[in-house]
Amino acid sequence: MLTGGVLLAAAAAGAAALGSAGTASATCASISGIGNGGGCTSSPTSFAVGIGDGTKAAATGLFSGALAVGKNATATTNGNLSLAAGVGEAAFVSNTGNLSVGVAAGKNAFAFNQGDANLAVSLGENAQTVNTGTANAALAVGKLAVATNAGLGNLAVAVGNPGPNPGIDIDGTSKLPPSANQPTLAQTIGVFNRAITFGNGSTSFAIGGDPANPLSKIGNNTALALGNGSNAYAGEIPVAGGTNTPNNQFAGALGNLQNAVNGINNK
Repeated sequence: MLTGGVLLAAAAAGAAALGSAGTASATCASISGIGNGGGCTSSPTSFAVGIGDGTKAAATGLFSGALAVGKNATATTNGNLSLAAGVGEAAFVSNTGNLSVGVAAGKNAFAFNQGDANLAVSLGENAQTVNTGTANAALAVGKLAVATNAGLGNLAVAVGNPGPNPGIDIDGTSKLPPSANQPTLAQTIGVFNRAITFGNGSTSFAIGGDPANPLSKIGNNTALALGNGSNAYAGEIPVAGGTNTPNNQFAGALGNLQNAVNGINNK
């Protein structure tokens, strides 16, 4: 529905970071530029450590770190005062920007930050978090759980495993189709929005506010889905990526198989 562009961009950037992290090998370490090679590289005042076959770790910037633990795990950070930690087979973390933290723990877990002061934490097999913008926080816990933010000052939390979902029609053009195996998902776009999902196969979306004009166009939307197979949408209608109104909306899908659009259990 709304996630494809963000995740595709993140995947492309992640692939580029993966290719630049160094030559894969077994355990390696580089501290303040000393010991570069074997899959680990660092710049002065930073460190990179890889533990396991095929690990790659790279830290570029001042007082930053990269830690990769597990077969083919990758951790890269490019910026100052940032940390990337990937733990688990093929776990992948990439930071581009300052004052950011990315953590991916679990087989194929994925965490991606692009911008300053972002936090991305993925816990679980194939869990994914993506932040693009500034001062965003994303947490995904569970198999295939996904949490994404695009913009300024947003929060996305997704906790749960895949499950059946009846789908939701938001405005006649933006829809989430029914699925027998919907990943738990939380997504925000815009300024100061919150999307929070707790439940297997549930989704939440909070969209509104313009990151290019954050002082005059604030979203301040909250979507909350509590239960299995439920969907909540809060924010602009029609959905256009964070620049329309209304804003200051709340949507609550409370219970199993409930839908809400700018209201509580109203769809």
